[in-house]
Amino acid sequence: MGNGETIRYRAVFADPTAWRIWTAATVSYLGDFVGLGALLLAGYARSGGHPLGSAAVFGIQAVPALAVSAGIGPWLDRIPRRSGLITLSLIGAAAILLPIVASGLWAVLVAAAVIGAIRTAFNSIRTGAIADAVPRDVRGRLVALVATSNQVSEVVGYITGSAVALAIGVGPALAADAATFVAAAALLAGLRLPSTSRPARRASMTTGIRTIFADRTLAVLVPVVWIGMSLGAVPQSLAAAALSRTDRSWIPAALAAMAAGQAIAATLVGRTALSERILGQFGCLTACGLAFLLAAAGLRADPLLVVPGNFVIGLSFGWLVAAQTTFFHVIPVERMAHVTSTMIGSLIVFEGGGAVAAGAVAGAIGVPAAYLLGGAILTAASLAAIGYGRAHAQVLDIRRPQVAASGHEGLGQTARGA
Repeated sequence: MGNGETIRYRAVFADPTAWRIWTAATVSYLGDFVGLGALLLAGYARSGGHPLGSAAVFGIQAVPALAVSAGIGPWLDRIPRRSGLITLSLIGAAAILLPIVASGLWAVLVAAAVIGAIRTAFNSIRTGAIADAVPRDVRGRLVALVATSNQVSEVVGYITGSAVALAIGVGPALAADAATFVAAAALLAGLRLPSTSRPARRASMTTGIRTIFADRTLAVLVPVVWIGMSLGAVPQSLAAAALSRTDRSWIPAALAAMAAGQAIAATLVGRTALSERILGQFGCLTACGLAFLLAAAGLRADPLLVVPGNFVIGLSFGWLVAAQTTFFHVIPVERMAHVTSTMIGSLIVFEGGGAVAAGAVAGAIGVPAAYLLGGAILTAASLAAIGYGRAHAQVLDIRRPQVAASGHEGLGQTARGA
């Protein structure tokens, strides 16, 4: 990393709000993936070894995520940021303990469902806090660092959580996840945020989706992102199924491989202006589709190639960081939490639905076929988006003078406790 880039990343740690948000996110993410690694294996085991058991851990999150984005989303820009984040963290700590005290697949799925709802609301409120309190020129670096922490935590967490679950059971891994929820709440208690940028009127249930599709750029970008995210949990949800008949000791590596690639991709994308180059994002999405096709070919040759295949897929997922940052550029700050909740909720729906669909395909005709089908769909959609973007260049222009003005107004407020 060049000296100029290092200085820009250091700006995150120099900002009192940005570094605390990043630290809390890192602690929480590490526990999340330790717990998720255990939940995926618990779902697989408690379903009798069917691929849909692990896929359901992701799929079950869709309904509560959608309920939060539609039902609670209009209120998220009116909830005090700090107290909202702390409360959600403590609820998450309680929910993740359920599979320890109750046996059966239902306990795993209920815990996953509650976490899905919390994930939608928490990330939405945190995005609003970033828009309110973090300077515009630091936001992109913060998003990149948070994404990198997410992926590094995913690598370490999946390996640790699944290895512990395989060795001694899911209880210790889930207890560690609960502890990190509490630690994150303690860190967030020290946040000092400006007064929340609230819209003059409470939004309706459809304001989020209407705001997204009223924007010329997001109306083109978001549908392709949805398709890409429908494949986001496929490598993790099918890892156990791909290796169950060969070598179970490789399952932790297969779970973590995609995240390892994503961590590298997030760091590299954070140093670029890809968030302002929508055509470039479509190109990355095309590469992602091709990576799935390559992984499918590898799986047909040798199931153990799921590990390098998932790593290459992770390397191709840099578009996700860029798309997140694009939202900061074009969405008015006073609607940030609501619109973000709509987007996060929809992403969880597509991610969960895609995992369930891939699990069904894998159960019927094999894991390689699930990778092949997903890769073909994403490649076709991304190439179509590139063609449309080249023919309608004006839709790719993300300059929004009114958003910049709104953002500077919110950031100009004096810092007060939330």
